[in-house]
Amino acid sequence: MDIKQLKYLIALDQTRHFGKAASQCNITQPTLSMRIRNLEEELGLVLIVRGQRFEGFTPEGERILAWAKSLLAAHDGLQAEAALCKGQVVGVLRLGMVPLASVDPMLLFAN
Repeated sequence: MDIKQLKYLIALDQTRHFGKAASQCNITQPTLSMRIRNLEEELGLVLIVRGQRFEGFTPEGERILAWAKSLLAAHDGLQAEAALCKGQVVGVLRLGMVPLASVDPMLLFAN
């Protein structure tokens, strides 16, 4: 089991679609399916109800998904802490812009 497999499982939960989850993870759909099947084999559990398309998680899959989310959050926290120890800036920067619909841009450059 590795972090990528857990990320793939979480992406599938977020998108509820194998193709979209694969695209979100920048891999092909067959690769995503294979990696999730490998995880199922390693755990000895069926995590996903499969039909013509994604039908949801099994009860066991829901429980494993909760653990996967916790583990991924802990992994991200560990990575952030290591970056802080090295003196690197970490965090999320969000920028916002307010449209100036009431100001004609040409008036700004009229002089």
